[in-house]
Amino acid sequence: MATLRDIKRRIDSVRNTRQITSAMKMVSTAKLNRAQNQVRAAQPYSEELRSMVTSISSGLTADDHQLFQSPEGGSSVVMLFTSDRGLCGAFNTALCKNLERHVAANRETFPDLEIITIGRTGNDYFKKRGFKIRRSVLYAKPDERKLHIKDLIEELNGAFISGEVGRLFLAYNHFNNPISQEPRVTQLLPIAPPKATGVAGEEKAKDQPATARELIFEPSREHILDLLLPRYMENQCFLAHLNTEAGEHGARMVAMDGATRNAGDMIERLTLQYNRVRQAAITKELIEIVNGAQAI
Repeated sequence: MATLRDIKRRIDSVRNTRQITSAMKMVSTAKLNRAQNQVRAAQPYSEELRSMVTSISSGLTADDHQLFQSPEGGSSVVMLFTSDRGLCGAFNTALCKNLERHVAANRETFPDLEIITIGRTGNDYFKKRGFKIRRSVLYAKPDERKLHIKDLIEELNGAFISGEVGRLFLAYNHFNNPISQEPRVTQLLPIAPPKATGVAGEEKAKDQPATARELIFEPSREHILDLLLPRYMENQCFLAHLNTEAGEHGARMVAMDGATRNAGDMIERLTLQYNRVRQAAITKELIEIVNGAQAI
């Protein structure tokens, strides 16, 4: 049976843990607000760029640019966006397991799979399971991640055009709200006409004519596509990074809130146990005193 001293030490330990989790929750809440603002600020530009690529792609064929073509052979590369730190519930594990199931269910789409891990948790998960890691970006600050993403897109564009890479996918958690993040695996290369989503996208689709519009390029088709398509790819990767950052802070805020409440419940149970043990000790002492008095 635990002594009063043992229970008191455990109460103090849990109380200290509750202070830490409460502080982490407040920090994550502040970071989440900033990350949400960044996602909202990036949405208008991303939607306009997506709309432009959709409009241009609808009038083009695979022969108009190399990034539209599907080269024969080549490896499949997945850019996986996870967090560097844990303590955020199933945020990273759910994404990694979803990607693993997706690869197992579509083996013909992922020949010679290589993974580019942006974040320590995803790197550790797939390295332990024997997957080939092409590149790793670990413990990089947000601004540094942007530069890494730009360099990776330039490298992968060249590898795709040369035939070394046949397909490129993005795997990330789409941020819906602080308690909901949706794991997604989307194809980035070869570039396909993006599909409009949501009510606004459906309305735009209805307004567009059924026949493809004739496009006039100035200065030239190749020059416009060479500038637009890499920028579109960078933007999609940057959005995946922003969604991952916001989702991480939201998941950690929820996890720390639950840990704080659980610590409070545990303190209540331990305090009740402490009082019962203390009362039992007092009762035992009183019985011993009464028995001693009767013996005299």
